[in-house]
Amino acid sequence: MARLQQAGAYSEGEIFDRLDRGECSFGVDASGDVLDEFDQEEVDEIRQKIGEFQAIMLEYSGVSCIRDLLGEVIQGLSGLLDTNYGELIEYGEVLARFQREPLWDWRFAVGE
Repeated sequence: MARLQQAGAYSEGEIFDRLDRGECSFGVDASGDVLDEFDQEEVDEIRQKIGEFQAIMLEYSGVSCIRDLLGEVIQGLSGLLDTNYGELIEYGEVLARFQREPLWDWRFAVGE
């Protein structure tokens, strides 16, 4: 969470916090409420893969914005990215995909 707060102009909000970074704006929810969208079996599977974790939901305006942000803040961390398009991808693989495919857009990668 500290990396997100340092990645731009961060301000707390009533429902979502806000991160402004150049021309990109993000909604940030670190309450963990996003886990309500998962079955308990899915949460247990995630814990088996990475141990205890903090769920952070990011709302973003464009994939290039989120790609740049993630490329900076997940470097050296262990975790999973839920693309919201049917994939849970380990951070290391996310960064590797950014290297291999600088324009990778997970919204269109499912089934390719």
